[in-house]
Parts: sequence; structure tokens; C-alpha cells
Amino acid sequence: MNSEKNDAFAGRIVVINGATGTIGEAMAFALQRQGAQLILFGRKSDRLNHLADELTAELGAEAEHRAPVIQTVDFSGAAIEDYQTLTDAIENNFGRIDILIHAMGQGGQLSPLAHSDLMKFQESLHLNLIAPFALTRSLWHLLERPGKQVEANRAQVLFFTDRGTPAFGNAYTLAHAAIERMIDQWANETTSVRINGLDPGPTHSGLRQYRFPGEARSERADVSVLLPTALALLANEQAHGQLIRLQPDRI
Repeated sequence: MNSEKNDAFAGRIVVINGATGTIGEAMAFALQRQGAQLILFGRKSDRLNHLADELTAELGAEAEHRAPVIQTVDFSGAAIEDYQTLTDAIENNFGRIDILIHAMGQGGQLSPLAHSDLMKFQESLHLNLIAPFALTRSLWHLLERPGKQVEANRAQVLFFTDRGTPAFGNAYTLAHAAIERMIDQWANETTSVRINGLDPGPTHSGLRQYRFPGEARSERADVSVLLPTALALLANEQAHGQLIRLQPDRI
């Protein structure tokens, strides 16, 4: 996966939640190649360490001052104190966040709502909605720029969303519908931090394979297709409260 190397995000502190997923990993490489300092959260420590090794190797001599920082996190059992611990570590080491990206997702149960397992429903709702909200809320003071309302100084939050399915999507579909509403509400409540969403549509990933096992790979876009739009959205200082849908004619 090739991404253009430039300094578009030089010096930016970027947190990627869900860095070991297909989209999170692609965003990590793309943003590092454009100068960002990465802080990566992921649930599986082996995959997170492997990703960090690949990113560090690509940096070469630059790794001495710009190697990615990683933290294994399982948000399914996270308490308030765990979010605070993550926040304190970032504040102590970096003092701020310029970009927060939510690329974490969990497919949950595929069943009619009437037949839902309540525990699985709650877990999916927590991982897909409550955890990204709680993390954003905890990191908020590191995103705000007190006394600086100039658009060029605003930090931003980008949620990767999913339009879901009309039936059998269970808590996953409901959580993403709520995320879209949350983006709109948050954008109407603040101008100090930019909040946007990007729905890439059918994109080849493990999560997509789980939710649509009978779908051919040729029916899905490669993750590289979404990168130009995602990077342009992050670079657009006027973008706030936007939800961009790629492949709008697909579920």
C-alpha cells in the first residue's frame, strides 16, 4: 500500500483507536508518511507490536525521535480509571492531541433483534459506541486549544462509520446510527474541536468478511481507495460536522 510522502501532517500528534484493523493500519502508514507522530491503541498486543515494528522500520533514522507509541487496550472491560490512565500518559508525554481517529469496530451478533443475546448486544453497543465516546470525552481537554479559536489551530476527531444494514445488523447497526447522530450533536455543541465522520462503504477487511461472509472480495473496495478522502478531510480546516459517504449506492 503506497502513500505519498510529504510533510502535510508534520508535527501533528495523532491517536488512532483501532490501529490494528484494516482501516486503522492504513491510516497509520499514510499519516506517518506525511510526518505525523503516532499513538496507537489496539486490542491484540501481537498485532500491535508487529505494526509498530513495521512503522518503525519504515522511519529508519527518523525513528529516534518519531517512533510510534503503542498501548494495548481492551475496551470491553474498560473502567473510567482506564480511560484516565491513557489520557494521563498522553498528557505527560505529549501535552496535546491534534487528531483523534476512531477506526475500532466489533461485528457483534448477526441476528434479528427479537432473538438477540442481551450480553452480546450490550458488548457490541459498548465497543462500537460507548468506548469511542468515553475515550473522546476523556481526551477532550487535550484536543481543545484554550484561547485559540483560529481554524488552523483546531484539533479534530474523525469517526469511521458504517451505514449498517436494514435487517439483522443488531447492535452494530444501531451503534453506528448513534455515532452519526453523535457527530452531528457534538458539532453543534462546539467549535473548538472539529468533529467529522467518514463512511467508506464496503471495504475489504476482517470485519466486513465477518458481517458479509458470502460477499466476493471483488465487490469490496480496497482500503487504499478511502485514503485520499480521509486525508483530505483531516487537512480541510473548514470541515466540521461533516459525514462523507463513499460508495453511497452500496450497503
